[in-house]
Amino acid sequence: MAVVVSDTTPLHYLILPGQDSILQKLFERVIVPPAVLEELGHPAAPPAVSAWAKSRPDWVTVQSPAFIPTRFDNLDFGERQALALAKEIQADFVLLDDKVARRFAEREALQVKGTLGIVADAAKAGLLNFRETVETLQQTTMHLEPHLAERIIAEYEKRPGGVPSRQAQP
Repeated sequence: MAVVVSDTTPLHYLILPGQDSILQKLFERVIVPPAVLEELGHPAAPPAVSAWAKSRPDWVTVQSPAFIPTRFDNLDFGERQALALAKEIQADFVLLDDKVARRFAEREALQVKGTLGIVADAAKAGLLNFRETVETLQQTTMHLEPHLAERIIAEYEKRPGGVPSRQAQP
């Protein structure tokens, strides 16, 4: 079983289209720091997201990092806690979308998966339709430019086994 720590954004964008359960199917358990749960449950969050945070699934575990390095100070609180926790528990993956946070994770030798990478893995496993899910995500507040989304879909659909190339994933 992979040890997976998630930041807010991948959870947020998988909850909105009702695809959050793919995380359990792909990873069995997901660990989130308290700041991520707070961000998901914020009053400004979409109702489906805040409801999910208030009664999170059993496969989600909340765990605080023991220490947050000052080198993470330029990130938001959820990202800082997620990276610190992932490093501390030697997670197999940290789920992040923010480009700056992803660079920090890579500098810490952490394996990163973003929302689209998770969706691609789930599509490869037969858990969802890649094109439909990306098109649904475009209807949310996810920052995904239409030309980029089409390029990612086209790249995904032309590769053997439907796995997008690394460079096609934002």
